[in-house]
Amino acid sequence: MEGVVQNPNEGNLEGATVFVQNTNDSITMAYAITNKDGEFSIRINAENQNKLLFRVAHLGYIPYSKEILVPESDKLVLDDIIVEEQVEELTEVFLLGEAPPVLMKKDTIEYNADSFKTLPNDKVEDLLKKLPGIEIDMDGGITHNGIEVEAVNVDGMRFFGEKNGNIAIKNLPSLVIDKVQVTDFKTDLQKFTGEESDSGTKELNLKIKKGKNKGYFGDVAGGYGTDKKYQVNANLFQLIDGKQLGVIAGSNNINLSNGFNSLPDTDTSNGYLESDFVGANFTKGKWNETQVNSNYRFSSQSRETEQKTIRDNFLPDLNYTTYSERIGSNDSDSHNANLDLKFLLEPKNKSASKRVQIANKTDFIMSNSESFNQETTQSKESNGDLVSDYTSANQAISDQYSISNNFSVTPRIGNNRDFFHIGISTNINKNQSSGKKYSENILHQKNTTNIQDQISETDNFSTNIGLNANWNKELFTGFRVIPRYSVRIGNSSNERFVYDFNTDEDSYEEFNQQLSTQNNYITTSVSPAIGLRYNYKGFRFEALGNYTNTYRKYVDKIIEERNFKTDFNFMTYSGRIRYRDDKGYKNINLNYDQNVDLPSIGQLQPVPDVNNQLHIRTGNPFLKPAINHNFRFQYQNNLAFNNINITGDAGASFVKDKIINSTITDEDLIKNTTYTNIQGDYSFNGNTAITKTYFSQNSNININLRLHGSFRNNLSLQNNVKFTAQSSVLRPSLSFRYAYDKKLDFNASYSYELNKTIYDTDIYDNNAYFVQNLQLNSTVYFFKDAFFTNKVSYRYNSRVGDAFDGDAVFWNAGLGMQLLDGNGTLTLVGYDILGKNNGYVRTVSEAFIQDSESKILEQYFMLTFSYKFGRFAGQRMDMNRRPGRSQMRRIRS
Repeated sequence: MEGVVQNPNEGNLEGATVFVQNTNDSITMAYAITNKDGEFSIRINAENQNKLLFRVAHLGYIPYSKEILVPESDKLVLDDIIVEEQVEELTEVFLLGEAPPVLMKKDTIEYNADSFKTLPNDKVEDLLKKLPGIEIDMDGGITHNGIEVEAVNVDGMRFFGEKNGNIAIKNLPSLVIDKVQVTDFKTDLQKFTGEESDSGTKELNLKIKKGKNKGYFGDVAGGYGTDKKYQVNANLFQLIDGKQLGVIAGSNNINLSNGFNSLPDTDTSNGYLESDFVGANFTKGKWNETQVNSNYRFSSQSRETEQKTIRDNFLPDLNYTTYSERIGSNDSDSHNANLDLKFLLEPKNKSASKRVQIANKTDFIMSNSESFNQETTQSKESNGDLVSDYTSANQAISDQYSISNNFSVTPRIGNNRDFFHIGISTNINKNQSSGKKYSENILHQKNTTNIQDQISETDNFSTNIGLNANWNKELFTGFRVIPRYSVRIGNSSNERFVYDFNTDEDSYEEFNQQLSTQNNYITTSVSPAIGLRYNYKGFRFEALGNYTNTYRKYVDKIIEERNFKTDFNFMTYSGRIRYRDDKGYKNINLNYDQNVDLPSIGQLQPVPDVNNQLHIRTGNPFLKPAINHNFRFQYQNNLAFNNINITGDAGASFVKDKIINSTITDEDLIKNTTYTNIQGDYSFNGNTAITKTYFSQNSNININLRLHGSFRNNLSLQNNVKFTAQSSVLRPSLSFRYAYDKKLDFNASYSYELNKTIYDTDIYDNNAYFVQNLQLNSTVYFFKDAFFTNKVSYRYNSRVGDAFDGDAVFWNAGLGMQLLDGNGTLTLVGYDILGKNNGYVRTVSEAFIQDSESKILEQYFMLTFSYKFGRFAGQRMDMNRRPGRSQMRRIRS
């Protein structure tokens, strides 16, 4: 089916969503997006249908609907389609029946959640993984067409005060989501002032299915399995006229920080984690309204870790191997409370654009922890001679309190979006801890033993105050001047008293002056800046100049040699050229940023830090700040007509006076490190991605091809020998997703990563290795309410040492059945069914190659049950029912 969509003025209408529906149930069978010439082309299998519903939707135009007859031939060319403009400018488009799977609306891409199949007990995270162009990595990072997603909102509001939306995507049921909207990320200030985004990142908004005025929904779930594995979870969410209330709670011992996962992901899950959590949230008002967001979260975690490591160390005049075993535990409790208020002062004349936003955000954190770790390390020379045996045991108890407050006032002035912004931030931190440390290092060649047996008491208190202000003023059409000013003042008092064990007195009473400190540290930073911006058609030109003066003063009452005063003065510059077409499909950016890395306290103090007897560090008071010059090119192009998205970026970084470690390792393998500046450090990187989607009545296909490359010229100093390591990485990857008629959902991904390091000295051998990753996930739906899910991953590292296995196969599976009219789900899951998963990791640097094996979550089988519930507008919510033709669907702008 082909045709052209036009407006009443005979202009071609680009970006309109054209879709075809079944006349019986209004299910979308296929869709397309018109190109710049208003053209569309749809491939569709009408099967036994004689008639189809043809629809066109575009913001600002009256929805178009027409019943068409299915031709006998394979091709149908429609007459030019004229869609009428709305008489009034509306912010909503009402469509009868099922909304299209994807809708383009200016700079927003909107996914209709009901068009993508999910399991009955899936969370939002599972839904996002099925949307074309959206990927979630193993660390939880989200990208859209290769671009980082910086924030996730629920109905335009932060959920539990989280910017990244981790609680929302892991706890909200996928079946309550109506739309997933993707836009350019904007700060709260940019949203209020109407400023364009300059982040280069994306933002997700999850729109919840709503009734006429109020509703609630939630779920309860639990599971118990072999090896005493368990998880329980309960969620309750309520919506009342623009308000959100949420309560979450859970407990598990299968390495989940929060949320419930009856079908585990393919994750190595380092260590063993037991977690209990509870939280409550209240939110009212969106970004353009008076807002209240308050929440409280409690978390209790107990983690156990265990690791075995073999490291081959390469030095100019010494090669040796270390064999280490480490065990550790950490028990912690934390309380986190947040109150975020934003008040809008509206003018008496509602048509005026003068508005004032007053915002105040307060965060309070209280936490305590108790930790223990133990290590044994044996070191041997390359000929096998034993050099040393090192053992250590450390335990610590700590309490931490933190309160921060950010207050700001932003008045908008006039009709040209001029504004003034001033903000004041304060932060108070207090930390108290006590610890006990024992270490013993046996030097076999000298036949000596060095022992550290100590206790310590630490008390730290710090305050930080900041003020920042900026004025955004349009001098003439398209040209703005943006002066800025910021001040930061910090003051901290730190006490750490260390006492050595006295064997004669059998007590810890010898004061260790070298490891103790009683200091006061003051730092101030003043930074005036001015920015210039010019908009011309689709281009934006920006430049910023910034002068910074940073003063530091450190006074120690115990060792005067630690004292210092420094005064750093420097200028930094940045610039940006951006092009964006009026539809938001094509976006091109060229950025330059300059930033300065100042030396830390420890890097400046010329006093040896002997806290670790195997590695002694001494500062250098003559260090210079490191200046980073960063260049970045970004390209985004959405070929909506062909359902293709192309992205690419390339970056370069050059560092002047880079601060590096200069380490000398002696014959007893004791390391002595100081710091110095070095020239010649630079790096390059680039990424490109092409995403293609295909949607029809029975099939949904998504193909994503990506290529990553990087190069680093890294300079190092080892035993007074300067050398260069040139490291390169090339990583192509391909992912494929296929869904068929709510009976099969399959996705596969493969990546091949080639790593290569070349040294400019014969002291080190060049090395190269590759890593392969393959993941296969599938879900088969059979009978009426049953499903079977497989998640398989395979990893191979070509350079893992002989002591470890370079192959890792990980297979999770679940067999489930819906019960109780679809509200309950019973699932039998298996984690690491083959028992072949491992925690092996290889790390390669210019000075060593390390292979490590970590303790991971091991094989278990678990029976889980979940039950979901909800009512909207006084009616029971059937989250499995799809809307019929008579239902109204609303698409907001």
